[in-house]
Amino acid sequence: MKTNNSRRILNIAGWGILFVLMLFLAMNRHSKTGVFSYKSPVYADKAGYYVYLPATFIYHFAASAFPDSVDMKTGNGFWLDRKNNKIRTKYNYGVALMQTPFFLTAHLLAKPLGFKNNGFSLVYNWAVDVSAAFYLVLGLFFLFRILSRRFPRWIALLTLFFVVAGTNVFYYATIESGMSHIYSFALVALFFNLADPFRAFEKKGMLFGLALGFLAGLIVIIRPVNVILVIAGFFIGGHWKEKWQFMVQPRFLSPFFISGFLTVLPQLIYWKYLSGSWIYDTYTGESFSNWQHPRLPAYFFAPHNGMLLYNPLFILIIAGIVLMIINHKTDGYITAIVFVLVSYLFSSWWMYYFGCGFASRNMVDYMPLFAIPLAWFFANIKNRTFLNIGLFFAFVFTLYNLKMIYSYSLCWYGHGDWDWGEYLHLFLQPMN
Repeated sequence: MKTNNSRRILNIAGWGILFVLMLFLAMNRHSKTGVFSYKSPVYADKAGYYVYLPATFIYHFAASAFPDSVDMKTGNGFWLDRKNNKIRTKYNYGVALMQTPFFLTAHLLAKPLGFKNNGFSLVYNWAVDVSAAFYLVLGLFFLFRILSRRFPRWIALLTLFFVVAGTNVFYYATIESGMSHIYSFALVALFFNLADPFRAFEKKGMLFGLALGFLAGLIVIIRPVNVILVIAGFFIGGHWKEKWQFMVQPRFLSPFFISGFLTVLPQLIYWKYLSGSWIYDTYTGESFSNWQHPRLPAYFFAPHNGMLLYNPLFILIIAGIVLMIINHKTDGYITAIVFVLVSYLFSSWWMYYFGCGFASRNMVDYMPLFAIPLAWFFANIKNRTFLNIGLFFAFVFTLYNLKMIYSYSLCWYGHGDWDWGEYLHLFLQPMN
């Protein structure tokens, strides 16, 4: 009993230390950026996700009540339509919902700490960093549980390290903490953790359906394309037939769809407020317009955010997928299908690099799935020499990733997508 309690205390302490470390890195990064800087946690796209919070809790969705020109000061991530007295943002509300407890805490503390309680002062920026660190650790906790069902504990921990430090997960948890990706990462990890073991399906009913429906709705409303992950979540871990037989039962299906609809409903209400219609395309002029000519070479290899160029750890993930398929592992087939599908989708977007970002930022959302073949790679290389070579490259890729993250300046400033001179300058310049 004492051993179990000691282990539990050590586990809690470990997760707590990780949270403090990631929070320190995020707040240290933003310590000199101020509140109206393109590097601050509430700016441009990040402000577009965030604006639901001050709009709901402070200004009651009245544009006239907002501080003057705060939309321009925060990088035009949203628009104060003062003529119609509306707050316009093209981004969905899911990230704001997840940030709500941290925002409300900041709002309560603003005046006592000497800040304006207007929703945009420094304490609110701090709250975004705290929320990102929290959801990163929460996502890693549930990802650890997923991996621990399949692999030894040391493999699971090693994989978590590489997922964070070796990919742009680190970037979107500490530098771009207000973007949607780390929040999606946590939701997907939790969804997979619940949907993975078949025994959970056998023993749960209405509450299980409500929980999965809420998570599925939130995953989709934050980034609609991530419906792919919701579907994949029901298939990882095998037992497809048994899962399907359970999912079509009313005791699961009804609460799942009711909960999912209620989660999406606030977004529909916002669109009704914004446009007069329950369904509204806020991304007018932006679409997957390159279906017939996806920019796959640039998506993978271009100096402008090429996925494999900036996150070469995906080479080992792809190797793990191949090895899983060779060994007829069902999760290998699922991850392969998802990897091919999303690579095609993302490279077909009207700008494959998805604006200012580091590497393929969309892949952060998918790392709870792709962590499985990465762990499988480390766990099933029986030749010790090959394993050591794989670990060596994993650490090299991780150091490279961290170096590029701290040399990057939020956007690509090269001349075109294939400006290798700009890439070389970025690679050689000191970290900032």
